[in-house]
Amino acid sequence: MKSLIPLVGFASLIMLTVGAFAESTQELLTAAQTAYMKGDIETAKKNFQAVTKVDPKNLVAIGFLRKIAVEDSKKPQVNSMQKQLEKVMVPKVEFREATLGSSLEFLRQAATKHSEGKVNVNFVQQLSDEQKLQPVTLALANVPYSEVLRYLGEVAKVEFVYDKYAIVVRPRSGTATAENTPAPTPQ
Repeated sequence: MKSLIPLVGFASLIMLTVGAFAESTQELLTAAQTAYMKGDIETAKKNFQAVTKVDPKNLVAIGFLRKIAVEDSKKPQVNSMQKQLEKVMVPKVEFREATLGSSLEFLRQAATKHSEGKVNVNFVQQLSDEQKLQPVTLALANVPYSEVLRYLGEVAKVEFVYDKYAIVVRPRSGTATAENTPAPTPQ
């Protein structure tokens, strides 16, 4: 009988530990789901990963982690140059009938100046001579550099593609250029 008492005590200690373990896992899972619903994906991901470390077969946590991975893969990847340019504030841009080429040169210098030399921009122009010489008019004040490019792209009908070491300037998709416009057929 005496040997049975420690065994019962040990069994109840194990039951309490398992109960607390299950409860803390459930609390962590609930916290992860709540964070996910609030849009705090990083916290949700960390909590779901913690749940799977404790309970590798937890289908709810595994399902949410898969869903987060799919959502992450669909997000456009922002490269470091684009992130840097989002932080560079341009106090004033004023182009009046300036050529696109000269506007890009101004912006190249503005990136270095307004980032205090931390960001250098190189533009690779995949444009016809006609497009480089097209006049643009744009007036902006106190906007991020990336927004200046977005507005300039709208005005000049070009798009800016962030590459690792440069920004590629090319005709906007769906706009015709002299080089790729078919010649009219005689009738």
